[in-house]
Amino acid sequence: MAQLLWTQKQDVGPSPRSDVAMVFDAARSRVVLFGGAGGSTATLFNDTWEWDGENWTQYEDIGPAPRSRHGMAYDSKRGRTVLFGGSAGNVNLNDTWEWDGQDWTQVADTGPPARGGHAMLTIASVAV
Repeated sequence: MAQLLWTQKQDVGPSPRSDVAMVFDAARSRVVLFGGAGGSTATLFNDTWEWDGENWTQYEDIGPAPRSRHGMAYDSKRGRTVLFGGSAGNVNLNDTWEWDGQDWTQVADTGPPARGGHAMLTIASVAV
């Protein structure tokens, strides 16, 4: 039986964190990471990173407020990453944001009840 091993591609990238959201942007072939919580002081992040299969790239911290436990999904029809809700400390959020690969845009500040720790799903349509 062959032994499969992990290969570290790069040691530069997002700092260690938990309760982060990641999604695959199929149109641009990138993994998008936003926010999360890190360290023993539970620092919240609002940084955006993309992984292209070889390198991490950090984008400016302009967009959603720092948070963890948020949901993200990729809207393949519109080519956008959609982020909803999450937690900022002990306050849950219900804002909706979209990432187009360059900028975050807030598209709603109301919607479903505020929540954190939820999931979002990307559904791809398949032509038959």
